[in-house]
Amino acid sequence: MITFSDKIAFVKRAFGSASVDNSGRNVAVRCPSCGHKSKKKFSINLDNWRCHCWVCGLKGKTVLPILKKYKDSDDVNFFLKNFYGEKIEKDNYSLEKSEDLVSLPKGFILLADNLLSLDPDVRACIRYVYRRDLSESDLWKFMLGTAKQGRFRRRIIIPSFDLDGNLNYFVARGIDDNIRRKYLNANAHKKSIIFNEINLDFNSEILITEGPFDVMKSGKNTTCLLGSGLSERSALFCKIVANGTPVVLALDFDMKKKEQEWAKLLFSYGCDVRILNLGKRSDVGEMSKRELSDQLISAPVWNDNDRLKIKINSINSGSLI
Repeated sequence: MITFSDKIAFVKRAFGSASVDNSGRNVAVRCPSCGHKSKKKFSINLDNWRCHCWVCGLKGKTVLPILKKYKDSDDVNFFLKNFYGEKIEKDNYSLEKSEDLVSLPKGFILLADNLLSLDPDVRACIRYVYRRDLSESDLWKFMLGTAKQGRFRRRIIIPSFDLDGNLNYFVARGIDDNIRRKYLNANAHKKSIIFNEINLDFNSEILITEGPFDVMKSGKNTTCLLGSGLSERSALFCKIVANGTPVVLALDFDMKKKEQEWAKLLFSYGCDVRILNLGKRSDVGEMSKRELSDQLISAPVWNDNDRLKIKINSINSGSLI
């Protein structure tokens, strides 16, 4: 009979020094991918072998694909023989982070490469981004594009890349007011995506906005929620907490209640939080770059009194508390 002691012994054999939590069901080891300065941030559940790194996001439905990628064949064979049996098909397992392969829409072209295009739809897309206070350098930095035909025609395609430079998401925003669907997005799990991760430094304060056009308005260490929220299970939240990253929240006006709840959640994990004042704007996208820069400098540090004030102000006159 396989005991938890047997499983812990195997984890230590494969990954080195391990720390076991009070339940005896989870162990923490150094991540085989990022290592993260010798801290034990790679967690393995000994009940089901699910695993997850709180720093780099490496994870799997089982530990098997991580063993196959980072450890030697002896560890893989030992795991199969003792914990999954000889009949397990090894190829049935893959890293969760690779399950949803994202590719750019067919016919994608870079706007920066087509500034002199005679195509009226491409020129309309270029005019649209310029009206949004973006520059030619922004077109290159964020790899903005469009498609000359099909369902992505007359849409601004905004790609996102992970830490390794691999495409992990894209948003396609229509430039016309009369379209039925303003946004067409990549088919991927939003909570597992850190938008614009390739340009993020989690050792410095990060600005979190609601959408990708808001990200481009700032340009500096900024990501967005993609409408998925900021739960404890999201990749962005996990990485912020793991690194103790200070945060500035700059969400749309209609998300102010949620913004306060997320500020409280981040603060409870020891992260410093500031809240951007939108002034008379409904979102960051309506601000000029200069206006956003000024508001960032003056953004106040969050405390729980802010949340209570907003909650009280939202109560209708005459309501009973």
